[in-house]
Amino acid sequence: MNNKGLEISVSVIPVQTKDFRWITTANYSTNKNKIVSLSDDRFKVESGYIDAGYIGTTIKQETHRLHEGGKAGNFWGFKVVDIDEEGKWIIEGKDGNPKPIGEQQPDDKTVIGNGLPKHFLSWDNSFVYKNFDLNITMRGTFGYDILNLPRLYYDCPVNLTHGNLLSTAYDPVFGKRPLSDQQELQYVSHFIEKGDFWKIDNITLGYNFTFNNKYIKRLRLYASGSNLITITGYSGIDPEVNVSTLDPGVDAINRYPSTRSYTFGAMVTF
Repeated sequence: MNNKGLEISVSVIPVQTKDFRWITTANYSTNKNKIVSLSDDRFKVESGYIDAGYIGTTIKQETHRLHEGGKAGNFWGFKVVDIDEEGKWIIEGKDGNPKPIGEQQPDDKTVIGNGLPKHFLSWDNSFVYKNFDLNITMRGTFGYDILNLPRLYYDCPVNLTHGNLLSTAYDPVFGKRPLSDQQELQYVSHFIEKGDFWKIDNITLGYNFTFNNKYIKRLRLYASGSNLITITGYSGIDPEVNVSTLDPGVDAINRYPSTRSYTFGAMVTF
C-alpha cells in the first residue's frame, strides 16, 4: 500500500504583555492511501480483492472491500436511490439503472463510502493573566463516513419483532412514506453518514496563590471539564469511532458512549 501525507505543526505567541500571555498551537495532518497489491511471491489473491468486517444477526454480510488500485477503508454495499410505493428499497444496479432490492445481485454492490478520515486538526490555546491560567484543547476529524449500525437495526419497522425501535423508525424516507415492515434488514448506503466532527476536548481554569511562609510555597486551585462539546452532523451518539482496523468507520450497536467529566482540584507546593 502506498501512503502519501502531510503533517504541519505551528506554535505562536500572538500576544505577550506584562500581565497577559496567549500561546496557540495548531496541528494538521492528512493522508491518502492506495492498495497496490494484495499478493506476493508466496501468497496470491486471484480475485484482486478481499472483504473485511462483518454484520451478524440476520444480515450476515461483510461491510468493507479492499481491492487492488482502490483505497483502504471502502464500504462495499448496495447504493440506495429511492423506495417504491410499498416502502421497499430501490437500489442502483451494476448498469447504473434503478432496480428493486429484491432483484439484487452480488455484482450490484459498489463503494458507498470510506471509513478512514482524510484530515485531522487540533488547536490548543493557553492564556495566562496575572495569577489566572486558562487552557482550551480542541480537535476535529474530517473527510470520512460512518456505518450507523444502531440505525440499520433499530430505525427500520421490520425489526419491531426483535424489540424496541428508534422514534424515527416510522418517519418518511425520501419524503415519501415509512419503510415497509415486510422486507428483510439490508446493509445499504442509506445508513452511511458523514462523520466529520469538531470537539472541545478540555477546558481548564486555574488560579495560583503564592505564600511567604515556611509551610506552603504555592497553591493552585483549578476546575476542569473534559469531552464538553461535540459539533457534528452525525446522528449517532458519538462520531469518534474505530479507524484502526481493516473495517474502519463502523459504529457498533453495543458501544458504550463516551462520558463528560468535571474535575475540581488543588495542587500544593511545600
